[in-house]
Amino acid sequence: MTRTLRTMLLATLSLTAGSTAAAQKTTLTIGGQPTTLDTVKVGGRTYVALDQLQKALTAAGGSNQLGAAEGCLNEWLFNGTWRLRVTAVNYVPDAGNGNSYGWVVTTEFRNGGKQLLNLANTGIEKGVSLALKDGSAKDLGLSGIASAFRTGTDLTPGAGLVMDLPFSWQGGAPTNAQLQANPPVKLIVPVDVGALRRGGSTLYKTVNYVKAPSFRVNLTCRK
Repeated sequence: MTRTLRTMLLATLSLTAGSTAAAQKTTLTIGGQPTTLDTVKVGGRTYVALDQLQKALTAAGGSNQLGAAEGCLNEWLFNGTWRLRVTAVNYVPDAGNGNSYGWVVTTEFRNGGKQLLNLANTGIEKGVSLALKDGSAKDLGLSGIASAFRTGTDLTPGAGLVMDLPFSWQGGAPTNAQLQANPPVKLIVPVDVGALRRGGSTLYKTVNYVKAPSFRVNLTCRK
């Protein structure tokens, strides 16, 4: 942030506001979530206090804030090597038979590089999680990685892999109603760049990630 911005008491925003009152509430979408801020209108333009905006931006990131390629459902994201899109989010109900139940996220990965690669050997394997509406998170877990997240599958350049990722519960707690009232809002797919430096594999020498290579998909919007 420049010194000029630090000394400003108000930050100008390009907003559409229906009211012409001097003081009002304005709702913005920050981090994919609606956020209401106190604003004032002066000379036909809407302003918000800079410290209030900074606080809202920090809150929007929460525990899921990391540098990442970010987008919506059905939108291809690219981190320099891998392409990812999420095409669907579905709920599998508890049938009362002891099987797992919960949210299933359908993903598609494509090798955007120029050589044979797999997800695990390029730092994508652990920490895949869902951010839920109430602010909590659900990790894919080791069983999900083993059964659905096929990170060891080799893909040639341009080849893809469709995977249904199960974020599941067992035992009837929480209930179907509780889970459906607390839907997922983001899918987080971290990229462990440190694994590339530690691995020593010849694969790593030509993996070209952008500065922030992780993925974060907003499940509340669609392209």
